[in-house]
Amino acid sequence: MLTGIFTPTACAECKLCCNFHRSSAWETPALQNEQIFLLQEMCVPLEKRLDGTTSFYLHFTSNDENEVANCPVLNPCNGCMLPREQRPFECRIWPVRIMRDKSTLVVGIYEQCPALASDGFEKLKKHTLENLLPQILDYARREPNAVREFNSAYKIIWRA
Repeated sequence: MLTGIFTPTACAECKLCCNFHRSSAWETPALQNEQIFLLQEMCVPLEKRLDGTTSFYLHFTSNDENEVANCPVLNPCNGCMLPREQRPFECRIWPVRIMRDKSTLVVGIYEQCPALASDGFEKLKKHTLENLLPQILDYARREPNAVREFNSAYKIIWRA
């Protein structure tokens, strides 16, 4: 979905979106049934979240809030082990995120994504608004638990 914006090399080198601090472990993507079956076949550890969705199990070794755990589908050398079209929707659109600001849906971009080059933010914003917005809104309608609470680290580019 974002291959025209990011180079595979930039994403493979960074992996920011595939690493979770204990304090941000809630940000793992909500998985759809087809992804759950695929990941179970790959023996990837999964867990039910409090909101009822299923996501990756992250292996932390301490109670340190700053400890980082990798996504269990991340290969440190080659990136995500899932084929692009079978990755969770949230992973395919990151650093774009659908959020709820009070009762309003918003779409934001995480400006600190290292893969965004000097003009990458504007390219990503344009691409999101012109090409991805209908898919994002449809996904939010079908999967309301995947809509995150507002996070000020994301710059709002669209508001319902």
